Amino acid sequence: MEKVRIFNIERCATEDGPGIRTTVFLKGCNLRCKWCANPESQSFKPEILFKEIKCIGCGKCINSCPQQAIKNMPGYGMITDSDKCKLCGTCIDGCYADARVRQGTDYTVEELMEVLGRDEHYYLASGGGITFSGGEPLMYSKFIHACARKIRKRGWNILIETCGQVPQENIEMIAPDVDTIYCDYKHYDPEKHKELTGVDNRQIISNIRWIDEHFEGDFCLRYPYIPGCNDGTEAIEQFLKFAEQLSKVKEVVFLPYHRLGLPKYQGLGRMYEMGDMKSLKVQDLNFLKEYENKYDLKIKIQ
Repeated sequence: MEKVRIFNIERCATEDGPGIRTTVFLKGCNLRCKWCANPESQSFKPEILFKEIKCIGCGKCINSCPQQAIKNMPGYGMITDSDKCKLCGTCIDGCYADARVRQGTDYTVEELMEVLGRDEHYYLASGGGITFSGGEPLMYSKFIHACARKIRKRGWNILIETCGQVPQENIEMIAPDVDTIYCDYKHYDPEKHKELTGVDNRQIISNIRWIDEHFEGDFCLRYPYIPGCNDGTEAIEQFLKFAEQLSKVKEVVFLPYHRLGLPKYQGLGRMYEMGDMKSLKVQDLNFLKEYENKYDLKIKIQ
């Protein structure tokens, strides 16, 4: 039976599409964006995330681990070596302070539908539904396709948040059953895109064009605005020129950089590549609205 790996299910979400929604975060991504806010989403493997703010420093997790996979890393805390860890759950079950959590649980279609159905009355009353996010949800297109057929029968809205770095056939598979697609655009230059994310942007650009030409639902192009990475005038204008050429895109969304993912990098024992870069607020990007005078696009800061 087909299964999908999920690292979080957020109920009563209101920012990932219309109405009241449940957002399903699928685990695994083939990009490695330097600013990624969900580092636990990147690996397809389950991981143990350490929450330093909850830890009381008793050391029980280290002493109880059968694989001796946990060590106290200076500056990070009680970190699990994912290569040694067998995911037996001993450290989680024995933690007095709930400072350890498994990231990545497998669901069948039926198991996920049971969870999603708990808030059906909210979806129907508000015009909401289900958002599949990640990671990269379209790495699981077959699973989403199977879910979408059941979801549509119940009248719930379906939205996909994607980075676009997937085979085109993955998008083709889900397109007929999806109401809305949000796709990120990170940099116009292929080499700079590779420097920032680990891969160039050719597949992403190709998929954006396919969605614009063939997808019958709503299509939103989003731009994560990252200081020092893609905030230059040329980068912004190249993005807007590209978006203006697309027939379905009438509005673009700029997403201000934030560093809310920092504790999760620490909890995985990983360095945060954005360093001390400060988070931005919506008002910090209001100047971008001036581009509406130059390009035939509405600009939203979210």
